[in-house]
Amino acid sequence: MNSKLFFLVYLFITILAFPVTAQKDGKTFKVVIDAGHGGKDPGCLGSYTKEKDVALNVALKTGKLITDNCPNVKVIYTRSTDVFVELYRRAKIANDNHADLFISFHCNANDNHGAHGVETYVMGLHKSEANLAVARAENAAMLMEKDYEKNYGGFNPNSPESAVMFSLYSSAYLNNSILLADKVQKNLVGTTKMLDRGVKQAGYWVLWAVSMPSILIEMGFLSNPTEEKYLSDEQHKQEIANAIFQGFASYYTQVTGNKVNVANVKPKGDSEKSNNNTTQSHDNNNSNSIDNQSDTKVSVEETPIVSPPADPDGVRFMVQFMALPDKIALTDKRFKSIPKVDCYYEGNLWKYTAGSESNLQSAKEILKEVQTKYPDAFIIAFKGDQKIPVSEAVKLQKK
Repeated sequence: MNSKLFFLVYLFITILAFPVTAQKDGKTFKVVIDAGHGGKDPGCLGSYTKEKDVALNVALKTGKLITDNCPNVKVIYTRSTDVFVELYRRAKIANDNHADLFISFHCNANDNHGAHGVETYVMGLHKSEANLAVARAENAAMLMEKDYEKNYGGFNPNSPESAVMFSLYSSAYLNNSILLADKVQKNLVGTTKMLDRGVKQAGYWVLWAVSMPSILIEMGFLSNPTEEKYLSDEQHKQEIANAIFQGFASYYTQVTGNKVNVANVKPKGDSEKSNNNTTQSHDNNNSNSIDNQSDTKVSVEETPIVSPPADPDGVRFMVQFMALPDKIALTDKRFKSIPKVDCYYEGNLWKYTAGSESNLQSAKEILKEVQTKYPDAFIIAFKGDQKIPVSEAVKLQKK
């Protein structure tokens, strides 16, 4: 194995070592607010506006709304001033603080000045050339780092090797990332009336490297004169922050059970002053939308299982192929040609399975069939009403 690939595998295993835990009532929920770019890295440019400035402004406004209205939530900023923060350090801040959520703020640009709209990204393989182009533009920030090759093991955001790196991505946090992205996207579209470009997947390094649900928001196109004007207006930036906060609050309530009163939410005091009074949490001196989340795997939340599709006594193997926040009928057209569809509730999500087999080989045959429609389907196992690792289920059958 060459040194670069070894580094990627090592980093992947390290990320998986972080525990996946459910939020408990009364415990501090930590959200990392990441304003993209900064300092020597301006991000994309409009005719008179820089991405780094818009991202920081909206990020601070959003963070203040969370702080003012969510007493059990701690906001951690990767930057609160116009400084350059390396991509790896942004991820390290989130991981070192054992954050529960990571939200990255960005603006878009395109050679076609007519391109417009808002879109929200979660981690995943590039689904189109357009998604790839956006991810490359954001990942390119690492090329500005002095020790770029050392910090990323020689990884080049413009190299095909990136596909190998992102193919190792664990989707342990993907369902919750999509849940948050969907809520944020809907609120942004409803508030700004911008074109809904959807929730998408692409290989963003910073989303790949954090050990928690994470999203990256492209708040509009600075290359579009109309949207640049909108994004440079303070009132409109506050509207965007309000919309993102509303999405966050809805997600937070759903995954923790802690309610947030979002009616007529406004930041306490002068929101403009917050840009100068925010304390940094570290030293800064140095249209291919996801369709029904069918390519997700497991949720970050591991709560008691309700109504599992399991045999009352023995070990059963199933193929999990979909997870959704809202329950849908087992007769839904999406399940056409899928054998023995059932579902169970876990981690605030309804998870859909195919088959209920007494042996692993039968489950593998069903897996092949299901993967023709849902490529990321995978096998799970139950013993009675308890979900157990597949390896443990196999051992139990051998006894």
